Amino acid sequence: MKKLLFDHKKRSQPPKKRAAKIKAIVFDLGNVLLNYDILKAARWFHKTCGVSILKIRKHFFAAETEKAYERGEISTLDFFEYAKQAFKVPIDFESFKNGWNDIFWENDGMDELTGKLSKTYPLYLISNTNEMHFDYIEKKFGILRHFKETFPSHRMGARKPEPKIYAKTIERIGVRPEEMVFIDDVPKFVRGAKKAGMHGIQFRNKKQLIRDLKRLGVNIS
Repeated sequence: MKKLLFDHKKRSQPPKKRAAKIKAIVFDLGNVLLNYDILKAARWFHKTCGVSILKIRKHFFAAETEKAYERGEISTLDFFEYAKQAFKVPIDFESFKNGWNDIFWENDGMDELTGKLSKTYPLYLISNTNEMHFDYIEKKFGILRHFKETFPSHRMGARKPEPKIYAKTIERIGVRPEEMVFIDDVPKFVRGAKKAGMHGIQFRNKKQLIRDLKRLGVNIS
C-alpha cells in the first residue's frame, strides 16, 4: 500500500499547454484607432434638411439599409438615393457625402502605438464600415499606413459579429487564430473573435490596451 501511495504521488502530471506566440494583431477602427460620433452627422442633416434627429437616426443608423451598405450589398449611390427618398428633401451628393463623413477624429496616442507595434508585428483591421466612410478615412487619416491589410465589412460581405468576417480574415492572414489577438471596444465583437479562436481584448483606453497586450507576451518597444 505504501508503495502504491508513493507511486501515486510521483506520477507525473500532463504538461501544461503553452500559449501560442502572438504573430498578428487585428484592430477595430471606430472608437479604437479613431473616435467617431454619429450624432454629429445627425445634427448636420437635421440642420441642413430639416429632418428630426430621431428620424435621421432611425433611417441611417438603425435600419437594415445601413447594415446592407456596410456589407457591400448596396452601392453608395443606392444608399444616397435611399436617404433622399426617406427624408423627402433635395440634397446633392457632395453635400450628403460631406455631412455623412465628417464624424471622425484621431484617438490620441493610437497612431504612435500602432507605429511601434508594426515594427514587430503585422497589423490588420476588421471594421463594420461602409465605402464612403472608409474611403474618407484612408484619405484623411494616416494611421492605416501602419497596417499590412484591412478587412472592412463592405469588402468582406459580412459584419461583426457574424462568423463569416472572422473566418475570412483568419484565412487571408494565414496564421492560426490562436496566434492572433483581436482588439475592439464592443464586447460582443470581441466574443465573436474568441469564438473564432482568436485572443480578444476589449479596448477601453491606450494604457489598458498596452497592459493587456503585454500579458499576452506582445513586445511593445
